[in-house]
Amino acid sequence: MVKKDRNVLYVKLPNRMGWMVTFSDLTTLLLTFFIMLIAMSSMDSKTMRQSFGYFSSVAGPLQYPQEHELSVPQPILKPTPQVMELKREELSKAVIVAVKSLGVEVSSGEEELVSQETGRGLAIRVPGDVLFRAGSPSVRKEAEPVLRAVADSIKDIDVTVAIEGHTDNMGNDGANWRLSLQRAISVADFFVYTLDMPPGRFCVAGYGRLKPIATNDTVTGREKNRRVEIILLKDRI
Repeated sequence: MVKKDRNVLYVKLPNRMGWMVTFSDLTTLLLTFFIMLIAMSSMDSKTMRQSFGYFSSVAGPLQYPQEHELSVPQPILKPTPQVMELKREELSKAVIVAVKSLGVEVSSGEEELVSQETGRGLAIRVPGDVLFRAGSPSVRKEAEPVLRAVADSIKDIDVTVAIEGHTDNMGNDGANWRLSLQRAISVADFFVYTLDMPPGRFCVAGYGRLKPIATNDTVTGREKNRRVEIILLKDRI
C-alpha cells in the first residue's frame, strides 16, 4: 500500500457514474406505470373487479359498482303569479274608479278611457290629448295619475303589455311616426322607471296615422285617433 505524504492534500472525487442508479430507478418506475396503464385499459369490468379484490381485504373496503347513482339537485320552481282574468267592462270600471280616486279630471268624463276586446287582447285606449301636449312626446305632469291608475289595474296581470302610439293624419308622415313611437316609449319609461314595473313585460310600437279608429275629416275623429293604446296581449312575447 502506497504511503500517503502528509504534505500533500488529497481530494476524493465523486463517482461519475452514481447518477445511473437514480436514472435506472426512474426509468423502471415509468416503464411499470405505462405497462399498468396499458393493462388496465384492456381489462373489462369483471377482470378489473377481480384484480382489485385483493386490495379490498388488505387496504380496506374498495367498491367498484357497476352502476353509479348521481345525485342531481332538483331546481327550485318559483310559483307562477296568479293571473287575473278581467273582462272588458270590469277593467274599464277598475281604471275609471282608480282615476276618480286620484282626483283626476278628464274633459270628456268616463269616455276618455275606453277598454276594448281586440283580436290581440284587451286594449286600454287613452287619448293622446290627455297624456301629452300638442306635438310633445313627454308625458304631462298632471296626466301621471292617469297612468298610475292604469298601472294599478294591470300590475297583477301576468301578461305581456304592448304600448302603441297613434296620431291623426295632420302634418308630415315621418314626423307623426316618430312622435307616435316617442310617446309610446315615454309611457313605457314611466311604468318602468317611475313605477318600478318589470321592463320585460313591455313592448312598444308607433304607427303614426296608419291605424285610425275614426275619420280624420272631423276634429272629433282626429282627437280619437291621437291616442296611446295599452294592450294586454293574449299571446306572450
